[in-house]
Amino acid sequence: MNPKEQAEELAARTLEGTRERLDALAGLPTAEHVEVFDSLHRELSAVLGALDQGPAQQPPVS
Repeated sequence: MNPKEQAEELAARTLEGTRERLDALAGLPTAEHVEVFDSLHRELSAVLGALDQGPAQQPPVS
């Protein structure tokens, strides 16, 4: 897989995981939303940083 395909795959997995976690907010008390948002912010920042660095630096997506 070339670097562009790897980046696209990482972006797709990240987007899917993010959507799932945001959809799950409906079942959580509002007070717990902040923790989810903070976690997503850290994860998205790491993914964007990895995409800027190139394929060798990409973190796993949970």
